[in-house]
Amino acid sequence: MVRRIAVGFLSTGAALSMAAVFLIVFVNSVRRYTLGKSFEWGEELPVYLAVYGVMFGAALAYLEDRHVRFMMVVGFLPRRICHVLFLIVDLAMICIGAGLTLSGYLFMAKRGGIEASGIIGPAKWLKALSGIDVIETLGFMAPYQAAMVLGGVLITAAAALKFMERIAGDGKRPGGRG
Repeated sequence: MVRRIAVGFLSTGAALSMAAVFLIVFVNSVRRYTLGKSFEWGEELPVYLAVYGVMFGAALAYLEDRHVRFMMVVGFLPRRICHVLFLIVDLAMICIGAGLTLSGYLFMAKRGGIEASGIIGPAKWLKALSGIDVIETLGFMAPYQAAMVLGGVLITAAAALKFMERIAGDGKRPGGRG
């Protein structure tokens, strides 16, 4: 049940991020070729959204054991050694994810106040128009650098779930193939 919720959440996050990237690039392209101008934020924002999509997708790939892996040597190992090796990799990924979370947070805390050049103008305009001060935050780098924090949390959670699945013996071969 937890796995199904996690897969749904990660899939939805990746899909929404990539759909937003496509929509922004498409609208900006149509606008550029029909009106001769593009949105000021239309070049920068898709890059940041793509990073969020990659973070969701990487965690999903790890949880489903569909990530890039070198199986040449592992395929020759006995099943029990292979299982232990994958458990060690899961533990390593938990640590790596925690490290990514921490380094992403420190990066965001130190450099998050820098203005996102293509987004700050529209963010200030929206703040003035709506009177909602927090909207101006979107014009700074912190919300986009937070993708590293989110990615670290997601990969840590995916690796922890995968570790628990392997310990419980989900009925699949080590590596996730049935």
